[in-house]
Amino acid sequence: MLKKKLFLLFCLPFILGLFILSGCGTVTPGAVTGVTLDQGTMTLTVGGATGTLVATVAPADATNQNVNWSSTAPAVATVANGVVTPLTAGITTIQVTTVDGGLTAKCEVIVNPVPVAIGDSYGGGIVAYILQSGDDGYDLNVQHGLIAAAVDQSDGTAWSNIDNTEIGTTAQGIVIGTGQANTDAIIGQAGHTASAAKLCKDYAGGGMTDWFLPSKDELNQLYAQKAVVSGFADDYYWSSSEDDDNSARGQSFSSGGQGDYPKDYDFRVRAVRAF
Repeated sequence: MLKKKLFLLFCLPFILGLFILSGCGTVTPGAVTGVTLDQGTMTLTVGGATGTLVATVAPADATNQNVNWSSTAPAVATVANGVVTPLTAGITTIQVTTVDGGLTAKCEVIVNPVPVAIGDSYGGGIVAYILQSGDDGYDLNVQHGLIAAAVDQSDGTAWSNIDNTEIGTTAQGIVIGTGQANTDAIIGQAGHTASAAKLCKDYAGGGMTDWFLPSKDELNQLYAQKAVVSGFADDYYWSSSEDDDNSARGQSFSSGGQGDYPKDYDFRVRAVRAF
């Protein structure tokens, strides 16, 4: 009998401990177990309508249903009680956090810039073209296009100091979306020191540093909108599109005609940049 009493005396605390620990995995009645948002992504426009996120706390009968809202980039968009207000173009993450348990859910919010129109002052120059379906880089949900510098970068310069060597790649670069690559190829030629492309590359109008010499089709869009872009002379302008080793493509801003001209001709230059 004594042995049984001693056994119970020593084992009882151990047994009670196991009993207590066995209850650690249970959920406290009324505790929050999770939270979700009704949207994982949201797209808004600067100055446009607000968006609304709905948070659902689980379980539905959780005692404390309160949540806190935050934005990782409040300069882009703020949030209050699930209402998201777009402020500037960019991307932010809206997060909801439960007061009970600190559980979270997130939504990525993209804020697009205000749509622009041809002729608007924007991005360091004047909007000259807005990409259409079929153009390289066209996006149904995000506006892209070309911005023309407000002034000419030269009233007469050769296409390049290298006027007897074909680059090759720029001959195919005639459509909208190829001017930037053409510009880099021209400047990248061995022995290159000066060119219409370099004048555009070096331009820093509007504080922007990504200007380039437009391709043949990009230049034609400048001609088509010369009345609203303004500042063009009734003269010839260079494109960044090459024809062969001795000639490149230019355009008359008097008649609109495009042609192939010797690279050592002095034509005007107007830079563009993409947005």
